[in-house]
Amino acid sequence: MDKIGMTLSAGVWGWVLQKVPCKVLLSAGLLVNTISVAIFAVTQNIYLMYATKMLIGLTEGLQWVWAPLWVAKWADEASLPLWINLSGCVSAGVGNGVGTLLAGFSTAHGLPYATAFQFEAAVLGLLLAVILFVPAGALKISSAVEREKVKEEILDSDRRIRSMSDDISNLEGAKVTRPRVRSGSFLHPVVPTKDMSVGQQVQELWQNKLFCRATMAFASANYINAGLAFLWIRLFMALWGMEKQLAVVSFLVITGVGGAIGISISSSVKEGSNAQVTLGFLQKALYVSCLGAAMMVAGLLLQLLCGRDYFYLFLTLAWSGVILLCTGIGSTTGLIQIVCNNSVEEEELRSFGVGLAQGTNNLFGMSFGPLLPQMVMDLLTVSFALSPDQALFAGAVSVAAVTFAVLGCVTAALEILPAQCATPKAGEQALPSIVEDAADQPLIHSWCCNYEPVPTSA
Repeated sequence: MDKIGMTLSAGVWGWVLQKVPCKVLLSAGLLVNTISVAIFAVTQNIYLMYATKMLIGLTEGLQWVWAPLWVAKWADEASLPLWINLSGCVSAGVGNGVGTLLAGFSTAHGLPYATAFQFEAAVLGLLLAVILFVPAGALKISSAVEREKVKEEILDSDRRIRSMSDDISNLEGAKVTRPRVRSGSFLHPVVPTKDMSVGQQVQELWQNKLFCRATMAFASANYINAGLAFLWIRLFMALWGMEKQLAVVSFLVITGVGGAIGISISSSVKEGSNAQVTLGFLQKALYVSCLGAAMMVAGLLLQLLCGRDYFYLFLTLAWSGVILLCTGIGSTTGLIQIVCNNSVEEEELRSFGVGLAQGTNNLFGMSFGPLLPQMVMDLLTVSFALSPDQALFAGAVSVAAVTFAVLGCVTAALEILPAQCATPKAGEQALPSIVEDAADQPLIHSWCCNYEPVPTSA
């Protein structure tokens, strides 16, 4: 239910962030999240548990949309890759790891499952108390909330200039014509354009090929993360006969090591805001991931066929492949968000774009990661009467194969980049040249700065 809530709310939060100050949204969202987690930890009513999980997902969607936008605003170019990795991959990985260990330790010692949620509610309450004292300016992601104020200031300045011009004309009456501000052409371009509707914003993003391909690469990378987490324990318990506790620890260590290597390497990328450089790096990193995916599948297949005669050899091959796979994926999930953010140039459109990207990631990545492998396993089991071990292997192959899809998305984005940069967007036109009009007079009155108009010859 929480994944459904995150998927449904991400795009909505991207639009709401254009209208409402960030501190108000974050404080309200964290309050609802804290209360929902606390209720989930103590209730036994199944319908209330479903409702609170939905609220948890709805409010977490806001945090996932706000965080990359906040990083994009405050981080400089040199530290942008590091910041985006810390705010996304590292924080999520640490949170999942600590939560898994806490839940496993508490249940192993006879404590109820609710213990972990009670601890989470207490931590969220402390964070809520902290965020209330954080200045609103430190949480903002753009000047989008101030756009209406800026518009009014521009329009008010336009009105005041024209009013002053008319007042001067009235005072002079029938006197000799003096230079005055004309209601001419170059006051009109400062009038702001109207806001785009939601439909127009969706159309604008859909036509942005770089944004779409980077978004699918982001979602596909997280599909692999979610799929590995879903299959790992059952896979290694079935093929290698591991105990559950060892399987859990191995998952945290192996995927954690690979992800940490990828994050540390990607955080040192120079010119992180340069899409050409970033996508070129990711393409090389994903070559490593594809090699790792092949090694993992080979290790699993050999163990499936040969039994346990070469227990450690095949296990080493599979785990080495997973480390390489997670190295490339760990590099991708952070940096590809920078490409998504920077591919949307309009500031007021960017938050909505990030919201749609996060919603796509939640649907095709986090939700389909567990769903599709299980569907593949069930379908092949019914169609070909596979054994449980064979079905688990087929599910793992379906996850590893998506690595090549991530590489394809990044390569396609890299290929479209020069063309998109060279082609003006639809509706975009160069500013028209201003034709000099001999009748136009300077924007300076003769009463100001001792200016005297220069007589012109007939």
